[in-house]
Amino acid sequence: MKLFKTIIVAGILGAFAVLVSALVGKFAVARAAADCTLSTADVGQIAAVQSDSSLSSLDEVKAELAIRKQLITKVITCGKGDADALRATLEKTPATGDTATMKAQLLTKFDDAENFYDIELAKLDGVGIAGSQAIAKELLAWRVSSYIPLSGEVNNFILWGSNQNLFTTATTRMNETNRAVAFLESVSNNADLESALADAQTSFANAQAKNAEAKAALAEFLPPDQSLAAVKDSLAALSDTYQKFSRVSDLIKAILPQ
Repeated sequence: MKLFKTIIVAGILGAFAVLVSALVGKFAVARAAADCTLSTADVGQIAAVQSDSSLSSLDEVKAELAIRKQLITKVITCGKGDADALRATLEKTPATGDTATMKAQLLTKFDDAENFYDIELAKLDGVGIAGSQAIAKELLAWRVSSYIPLSGEVNNFILWGSNQNLFTTATTRMNETNRAVAFLESVSNNADLESALADAQTSFANAQAKNAEAKAALAEFLPPDQSLAAVKDSLAALSDTYQKFSRVSDLIKAILPQ
């Protein structure tokens, strides 16, 4: 019976390890890494209790349950810390107009996460071993289905927001380039310069369109991988624009007297 029980526990311990390893990825942001790291020794405590022949059946169950509750409490505490840290970063992210609405919607989802963790922690008090196993599974399933997508949405929103300064700078650069080329063209036409400016204008228009698409993806709360791909596309398009700016700049330097 002990051997059979140990085999069953080994599988459950594996689930515990998967759960915590999935959770601790960013926990160090909110608290010391040591507080949110599940070691082999931590998980091994359950197996040690299972194999301790000096314990009565009742004492074994009590000891195992106490360890399970301790580990799950650790997971919940670290999960809340991770969510609080990400929420704090989002709160500091500038947003105006419709992006402020998007930000508010994301912040509301953190309230849902906080409530979920509190409910699971409250449930832990009155459960036995089977109940603690069920809570561990609920935590893992919820993280995969709800929190990981939320984390992706928030990180993509923050990334997109930080990129807007780049687009603002590019707009200024585009306006300056237009004025410089217009001045030179008023003196003497240059086909190469006109063509390079047109390429830059087209490229920047494309970058702005891609940026708008990324914003729309975030506003629609598309899957994080899709919104992240849109953000990356906008940055790639903006990079192309700066290459076109560089071409225009080189031509201007060649035209101006040395």
